[in-house]
Amino acid sequence: MNKDFFIINGYPLDDNQINAIVKASTHSLIVAGAGSGKTLTMIGKIKYLLEIKKVNPQDILCISFTNESTNSLKEKIKNPLIPVFTFHKLAIDILKKEDIYYELAPPTLLESVIHNFFQEQLYTHPFLKKQFCLLTKKLFLTKKKYLHFLETQEHKESEKLIATFISLYSTNNLTKEDFKTFFKSKKGNPLLFIIYAILESYQKEKEENHYYDFDDLIKKAMECCQKKKVCTYKEIIIDEFQDTSKLRLDFITTVVQNSNAHLTVVGDDFQSIYKFSGCNLNIFLNFQEYFKGAETFKLENTYRNSQELIHVAGDFVMQNKYQIKKDLKSPKRLEKPLWFCYYWNPQKALLNVIGRITDGEILILGRNNFDIYSYLPKEKIVWRDNGYFTFDTIEKPLRYLTIHKSKGLESDHVILINLIDGELGLPAKRPTNKILNHLQDKELFLYEEERRLFYVALTRTKNECFLLIPYLNPSMFIKEIKKYKSFIQNLYL
Repeated sequence: MNKDFFIINGYPLDDNQINAIVKASTHSLIVAGAGSGKTLTMIGKIKYLLEIKKVNPQDILCISFTNESTNSLKEKIKNPLIPVFTFHKLAIDILKKEDIYYELAPPTLLESVIHNFFQEQLYTHPFLKKQFCLLTKKLFLTKKKYLHFLETQEHKESEKLIATFISLYSTNNLTKEDFKTFFKSKKGNPLLFIIYAILESYQKEKEENHYYDFDDLIKKAMECCQKKKVCTYKEIIIDEFQDTSKLRLDFITTVVQNSNAHLTVVGDDFQSIYKFSGCNLNIFLNFQEYFKGAETFKLENTYRNSQELIHVAGDFVMQNKYQIKKDLKSPKRLEKPLWFCYYWNPQKALLNVIGRITDGEILILGRNNFDIYSYLPKEKIVWRDNGYFTFDTIEKPLRYLTIHKSKGLESDHVILINLIDGELGLPAKRPTNKILNHLQDKELFLYEEERRLFYVALTRTKNECFLLIPYLNPSMFIKEIKKYKSFIQNLYL
């Protein structure tokens, strides 16, 4: 086939990209390194299916994980006949076809049910009250003392933990029978009795109001597909597949079986950073176990980062040998792409670094939403849309995002802040409550997901990455990559 066919939006695809498109037979996994042109490959795949394989555009389904990413993909595909959905929008589409009525649950319903349970139900239930006393190691001889405890930060953290547990329970597509195994393994952990009671209250609240939450939409759509043929897709393409949960896997497996479609998934295990919301990297790493006969293709040419930056970031993330080895290559060269900017005063340091960047957009990345306020006074920041902001007399385009929100994006220059050692730093050294261990895969390498988060931060830049490092208590990640001296410029502020 003439290579001119694979010039996509003005960019010629490389051999790896073309092979991933034309050599796939039934199911395929495309492992795409950061900046390797995975979106162009997906668009090239769609062009190939439409023009060479003569697939009807309505028989091609594209799935991405957020409304923002699906809208972006729609704009790039430029074919309104091709359905582009999130998993939840796909579920809604199936329910519409089946004329199933539902009311979408309010986004705060679970938190409200948990809060009301403690306020109105638990104290009057002798068994659950006993479990709560065992859990908190308090007697609560009067209701006044009990209600006072509910206002403490300790209890508020417990409510967040319960919400996390129930969300993970749902995204893992677990049943009440699965819950019983938790009881056996935890030997009657009092928190589990309380969670089970809250889960029952949550289900009852939804049933009485005909509410479906987002996971319920997927579960109901799966039921429809299991009863009769609902989907007619011939080709299904899923982006960011490294962020798949067990529920989404079960859903897409059901849709593939229902439609007898070919499946193409694209993603990067180096950028799997959503374990806290139920995503399971093992699904990506073991794709061929779920879809027999699937082929694996690797996109190893990157067009965003310099070879020098790739060398540092790749070596760093591949300390975890359980991930997929990639030999990333780039035509770009930048002798010292990393700046280690040591500081005493965070605000002076950030303004100094911003002042050194003479052209292009500046993306500031932090571990948490509030990190920026340790570097710039809150009252002087004027926020715009999508993280863009103005500050004082600075006229340069500035943007602040958490690293999680930056995934999939790129910028001319990146400044990484909050590189401290601690619970809220990078890595975030928060202990995980043991009650969640049944719902999340155990990490096989120390801070493995936080390492991937650091990798994502480093690889957002098209040029330099400026790392703001405190003289006192710097991140352990900084200590680790110090050894790449030939690629680092030191700046003492």
